[in-house]
Amino acid sequence: MAIVSLKIGGRYYKFSCNDGQEMHMRELADSLDKKAEALTKSIGFMQEGQLLAMICLLLAEEKNHLEKATNASILEQNNDLIAESIQNLAVKVNVLAESLHQ
Repeated sequence: MAIVSLKIGGRYYKFSCNDGQEMHMRELADSLDKKAEALTKSIGFMQEGQLLAMICLLLAEEKNHLEKATNASILEQNNDLIAESIQNLAVKVNVLAESLHQ
């Protein structure tokens, strides 16, 4: 088990992680640190807990947008599949109707 020191919001925190995951943890922490920096620039000083809570809210909002976009994409794909199935059925019905008229 590795120990990694990560900077988030200008403060350092020690975390344990699986061996080999240190770089990934640093990348995640760097992303959070950038969010913290942007928040501090736009809002001003915040206490540590408030800053971390605000970052969590921003991440929750991003997650919400991604879920909505993903759901919309899935619905669009399903609509396309349904439309294609309807077209295939229409062709089969027409072929059947023509064979009955002969």
